[in-house]
Amino acid sequence: MKKFIWFMLFLVILAGIGYGAYYFWNKNKEDNKFLWGITVRPHALGRYSAKVWDRQLKLVKDLGVQYIRLTWQNDGWPTPFEFHDPIIDRTKKQGFEIYLVLEALPHVLEQKDPYMDGYNNGFQIASHYKGKIKYYQLLNEAASTALKGGEYSGESESDYDPDKYAKVRDWLKGASEGISKADPKAKKIINDQWTHYAFFDMIARDGIDYDILGWDWFSDMGLMSEKTLSDGEKILMKLEKFDKPIFLVEVNARPEGVNGQKGQDEEKQAEFIKNMAEYALGQKSIKGFFILELIDVTNSGRGYTDYYGIVSAVAKKNGVGVIGKPRKAFEVLKEIIKNNPS
Repeated sequence: MKKFIWFMLFLVILAGIGYGAYYFWNKNKEDNKFLWGITVRPHALGRYSAKVWDRQLKLVKDLGVQYIRLTWQNDGWPTPFEFHDPIIDRTKKQGFEIYLVLEALPHVLEQKDPYMDGYNNGFQIASHYKGKIKYYQLLNEAASTALKGGEYSGESESDYDPDKYAKVRDWLKGASEGISKADPKAKKIINDQWTHYAFFDMIARDGIDYDILGWDWFSDMGLMSEKTLSDGEKILMKLEKFDKPIFLVEVNARPEGVNGQKGQDEEKQAEFIKNMAEYALGQKSIKGFFILELIDVTNSGRGYTDYYGIVSAVAKKNGVGVIGKPRKAFEVLKEIIKNNPS
């Protein structure tokens, strides 16, 4: 009888060890997946419609990415959830995952109580979508918002305005805590661009909790692999010191002409995206690569973000654009993803 009990105990222990090994192997495998994603705007063509959204999703599926980066529209009709629920449900049903950017409305620098606004936004949205959304980005380019001005490099803490920083910090803290309270499994991303890394030293010291460091990089910055900081260190080496997985969350070539109104040079765009994607794949610290964005934002005629699409769009006089043809960058990126699947 004792032998039988010891044998059963041995089997239980063995099963526990096996399960533990399986769990950690799968967790490690999941954590080390390289994620491909792209920003897609429901309003890109002027008005949202399910039919046009499905056409955009079809393009994303053809491209081969699995994450769609959306920005939460606080002014959605008649409530934000009524606007976003059909979009997110439709997207999930077609097999995609959501990366959701949360913004403050009114602007974070106009908030009277940025902590509570961040907390309420984070908690309410993450509660509503608990288990459906894995990645939440807290503001867009938070460090840039806290800078004294665009002429500052962001490499020194003195480059940031104390009052701006305090509002941004408090909103991030509130949003981070609200999301974690509502959905502890959700991952939080804080992003910025260029050389604005000192901000991340500041929020680390102030105890802002996040999981992934996001970084934006565009062609007017040169190649990220070649960017050397004022202290002689490469930008990626500096970011790696924060000991977080890194996602490149906005990558593209800048459109040509004044305010980008001459549109994309297809060859330059394709070459830049190719170089950046290959660079990201070769870095152990970089775990995700997101293009800004799928299709052009039409009918503005003045915005510098009008022509970032890897798919063109044609503006119409009635205010609603029409999806055009994929640019060369689309096919180049598609081939890279095909050869390097997640």
